Amino acid sequence: MTDERSSGTGRRRSWVVATCVALVLAAVGDAGPEVVESRSLVAGYDGPGPLIYLGVAVLVAAVRWRFVPLVAVAMSALFLVGGAADAEFRDRLTGPVGAGFAGGWLQMLSFGAAIVCGTAAVRRQAKRRQLTGEW
Repeated sequence: MTDERSSGTGRRRSWVVATCVALVLAAVGDAGPEVVESRSLVAGYDGPGPLIYLGVAVLVAAVRWRFVPLVAVAMSALFLVGGAADAEFRDRLTGPVGAGFAGGWLQMLSFGAAIVCGTAAVRRQAKRRQLTGEW
């Protein structure tokens, strides 16, 4: 039974790591085009978005509470809907191929991946506890 528990925890941890990687990629997709365009890390800063994504990634990685990945899921869903609702961002996704186009798609796909991976991390834990009778 110890092997089952450790493999279940390992799989959950893999989903948590995947969630964090997706959030880091979302930060790169958000800040990357501006940094490339300005050729400066400081001058390319366009808002707190990338810092929020990285902060949530640190939170998910550091706090071992079962439902913490849902913070990443909720944040990703909000930014995904917000991006889809913003006309300027939609133009970036459908505009000419370049750094902005690639960064926008990287950001949107990363948010989608964070939603899937964060949900899987929580569901894995719930399923394992249900099977072993723990709560």
